[in-house]
Parts: sequence; C-alpha cells; structure tokens
Amino acid sequence: MGSVVETMAQGDSTVQEVVRKVFAQGPSVDEPIIVHRQEAVREVLERPALVDKLYRLAQETLKAKRRESFGLVRHDRPYLYGAIKGMQALLKGLRDLLSLLEAEPLARAPFLGLRDRLRATLSPAFFWEAEEHLRSLRFPRGVWMAAGIDPWGRSNDFTLLPPENRGSVWPFGKKPREYVLSLHPRDETGSRILGELREQGIHEAAKALATAVEEVSRFFEALRAETAFLLGATRLARRLDALGMPRAFPKPTGAARLAFRGLYDVGLALRQGHAVGNDLEAEGRNPIFITGANRGGKTTFLRSLGLAQVLLQAGLFVGAAAFEGSLARGLFTHFKREEDSALEAGKFEEELRRLSGIADHLRGGALLLLNESFAATSEAEGSVLGAQVVRALTEQGVRVVFVTHFYTLAVAFQDSPGTLFLKAERLPDGTRTYRIRVERPEPSAYGEDLLRRVFGER
Repeated sequence: MGSVVETMAQGDSTVQEVVRKVFAQGPSVDEPIIVHRQEAVREVLERPALVDKLYRLAQETLKAKRRESFGLVRHDRPYLYGAIKGMQALLKGLRDLLSLLEAEPLARAPFLGLRDRLRATLSPAFFWEAEEHLRSLRFPRGVWMAAGIDPWGRSNDFTLLPPENRGSVWPFGKKPREYVLSLHPRDETGSRILGELREQGIHEAAKALATAVEEVSRFFEALRAETAFLLGATRLARRLDALGMPRAFPKPTGAARLAFRGLYDVGLALRQGHAVGNDLEAEGRNPIFITGANRGGKTTFLRSLGLAQVLLQAGLFVGAAAFEGSLARGLFTHFKREEDSALEAGKFEEELRRLSGIADHLRGGALLLLNESFAATSEAEGSVLGAQVVRALTEQGVRVVFVTHFYTLAVAFQDSPGTLFLKAERLPDGTRTYRIRVERPEPSAYGEDLLRRVFGER
C-alpha cells in the first residue's frame, strides 16, 4: 500500500492523509456508493484538469477564510468582523465553484448532481441577500436593539433590531427627550459600559454568523477531501499508464464471486516498473489454497488480491485487464513476521495471538488472507491447527485465501466441496514464471532449486 499512497500523494500531505484515511477506514459494502465513486473517478480521468482546479479552489478558499477570519473566537466586535470577512471569502469560493462547474462539459452523475444542487441553491438572489446581511451586520447606521429590565433595575434580554429606513434614529417614533443619554467625550467609564451593552446586543448575531461560517467551511473541507482523493486517483492512473500496465474498473457483486484477467500487484509494478498478471475464475469457491515452488510468486499474488479488494471497495480502478468480485465485510491479513525483538513471546505464540485478535473481528462475508501462517511450528501440528481454523471460519461464512507450504494442510481439504487449489508455476528446468495456475498441491516446494542457484550443480 505504501507505494500506492506515495504515488497518489506525490508529496502532498493533504492528499496523503486523505488517501490513508480512506484505505484504513474499512471497505465500503454499499454497491451503489462504490459505483457512484467509480463514476466520479471516471469523470476526473477524462478531465484531469478539472479535479486539479477544484482541489486548488477548496484549498485557497479555506486559506482565505482562515486569513480573513482572524479573531473569530473573540467575543467582541472583531469577533463579528472576523466572521463577516470569513463569510465573504467563502461566498467568493462558492461563486467560483459554481462558475467552474458550469464552464465544464460534465458528463457523469456525481459532478452533474453537485453542479445542479449548487445551481439550485446559489442563485443570484441568494448571493445578493447574503451580501446585504453582511453589510447590515457592519451597522453603518449604528446598533439598534431592545432590552428588558430585571427586578433589580438591570438590563437583560438584549435583542438586536434591524435598522428602519426612516429619518429618525429612534425606532419607536418621535424621539422623547427624557430618554436620551449623551456621553461626555471624556467619560471613559460611560463609554466602556455603553460598549458592553452594545456587544451584548450583537453577541447572538455574531454567534449565528460564526456558526454559518463553520457550516460553509465544512462543505469546503469535504470538497477538499473528496477532490484530494480524486486527484490521487488521476496521479495513480497516469503512472500506471506510463508503465504500460493495464487498469480496469472492477465490477462489484453481491454474490460470492472472484474472477479476473491480468491481475497484478500494483505496488510491485510501481516499485519495479513491471509485474506479472494472473487470470482466475473462482465463483463460489472457498477456501482457496495457494501452494507451489518457493519464490514462485505466491505472496505477491496474495498481495495483489488484497490490494485489488481495497481498491475495489474504495471506488477506484484495479491493476488488471478485468476484475469482478464480491464485496467483503472487512479485509484482514495474517502474514508471518520476524522473531519478536522484545522476546516477549515465541514466534508461534506471537502468530496465535495475532490470529486470535483478528478472529475477534471476523464475521460472515469477511475476507481473510493468510500467508504462511503456522509456519513457526512443525508441519504436522501446523496442518492440524490450520485445518481447524479454516474449517471454523468458512463455516461462519468467512472467505479464506491461504498461502501455505504445508502439503498436509492443503490435501486435508482435497475432498471438501468448494475448495480451490492454486499453484505457483514452475517450468521443468526450475524456472519460476510467477504465474499462478489452478492445480492440485504437490508434496515438494522445490527448495532444491534454490540450493542449485546458490551452490551450483553438485
């Protein structure tokens, strides 16, 4: 996954954070949502400049809002003025967003829907009314408000009033002389008290405007996150195209189906510039065992399956000529690790601990990828334990794909209906093709090939 994330981010920390969050938050199991995301990705692949403009627009709008709304958290006049300036920056962003979408020849539902929703909401009348409200909140004719008096003669229940368009500044008609208070220019205490009364009157309006600013800001934050992910998708597609590697939008299905042509490990292709693809038709097959020659591409094939499942359920294209697969209710991996450097547990005990932790989260419809699990113990013990685990999980509806060099474990399922055996291809001269074929397991993993490679013929 690291190579995929790096390619999508290209040094942009925002894109990197968003992509990691999408991949880590768990696969979506809602087929309409996945198809909707795929349509959005198709749109930006056809118009890569569009997503770049949208991403920069969201970034610049949020930056302008932060710059203009400095002082937004203060409970005085700058609090209100900061909110006014922040909202003006956001309104400009909304105008620019609508103009950008209306100028593009959009063709797919996600962007057409966004444009139509904005067009219905952001009418010229909306912008005019919003600007009028912001102008009135600057109080060019002074602050008008009403207040009550509590039993102790103190002012309370301050209510901001809209200034009326009349000659007198007194809101209730002719100004009675006995209610007029004029402050001496040097009356600092009176000015302070009057200022406090004024701020109590505008405080609720300032809070309401600040809330509106944050609501619109959240829209632009969501736009930035969505476009960051889509921008990453265009970068990944561009890189795979440059390498000459195929990519295809997978077809999600509700049934237990797995079929593909030319599936390869995208991460390996990004690191090495090339990867071998494999074909498979495995509808309704569970569990799947992968055996065969050492260094024959078994682990790489398992990684390609896992990565394709992540990309499928994130709404992206996969590294294949064609791919069709059922949606997994959770994707889990159990790969062997090196010895515990802290010496808190042996290798086999550490494997069992991790597997136990995974089992606590497994449920029907989940996909579990096992790579050489139980290899830290003998074949006899590991095969018995592995068979028990696989049977228990498949009975609960968990899909299991297991790379193992334990021949005893694999053949324990040779008469089980639904089991599929795959094998890493090895030519008669010992050459590894890194292709995976449908074939029953053999007792040998051909470790002698590695000995010959290291020590030569003897």
